[in-house]
Amino acid sequence: MSLLPPSKEKLAIENIVAPQTAPEYVGFIVLTVAISLVTAAAGSSLPGTILGAAVIAIFGFIWWRVDRARAKARVQRLYSDLAISVDKEAPTGAKGLILLLSPYSPRKAELKNESTIAPLMEAVINGEIDKLTQADFDRLDLLNSNLFPQIKAVEFHAKQEKLRDIWLISTERYETKEGKKVKGSEDSALILSQYLRFLYGKRLDINSEGLSVRDYDYQGLWRLAEQIFRDSGYKDEVIVADITGGTKMMSVALGMACIPPKRRMQYMDSQRDWEGNPVSAGDMQPVVIDVDPILYV
Repeated sequence: MSLLPPSKEKLAIENIVAPQTAPEYVGFIVLTVAISLVTAAAGSSLPGTILGAAVIAIFGFIWWRVDRARAKARVQRLYSDLAISVDKEAPTGAKGLILLLSPYSPRKAELKNESTIAPLMEAVINGEIDKLTQADFDRLDLLNSNLFPQIKAVEFHAKQEKLRDIWLISTERYETKEGKKVKGSEDSALILSQYLRFLYGKRLDINSEGLSVRDYDYQGLWRLAEQIFRDSGYKDEVIVADITGGTKMMSVALGMACIPPKRRMQYMDSQRDWEGNPVSAGDMQPVVIDVDPILYV
């Protein structure tokens, strides 16, 4: 079924001459009889032939305009039936939440130094949950880091009292053929796991083991997401995949995994500064992305 506006639709001859409703059938019969009578009355003389051609052209133009109006109404009904909304809408509470993670990046300038941040990260990653404090995470500038959207995503769904499982998908660290070391986001997964356990205790199951891929392995990430949907024990519609974090390639791959019916995506929407960074004082809320009305009419 075409979703093009009437002015862009292909003008097939059968769409012009084929009536589709009772009034159109009556009109088509009247026009046909009228054209036949005019043609017969015109005879074979040159003036009569010209008059007949003019009448046929006028009737043809009228019928073409009727067909255009009919096509426009058909497309408008189609879009109305799709009920596609462009308004931002929050997702319903999920039982499972899939999160993408990129390499840990705090905002504080002094924490950009590897020698400064490494021991702080190690203290959190290897720390015992019952001994960790909010100060340990504050020293990492966690709530101003690139993990803040994921923290807010969990907070939103946890408040709905349904959230039970979280899957953290990260990227692997590796070394290129030229000997260059590529930093992954596995440390981000460990830090976020510790913080979520610190906040929510045993209320949430945090899954991160075996959920890492190369940063550009979009096929591998797609397979991981498929495995989560298939083996989670939940129906697809109660799992939400958040595409905010991770690289753009990771977001695309996770989006591809959410194309089948009833699978849902979300992104964390926030106010941003001129550099594109989230404003710390601004509100951050999830926005649902539902492709079912578009792909499955």
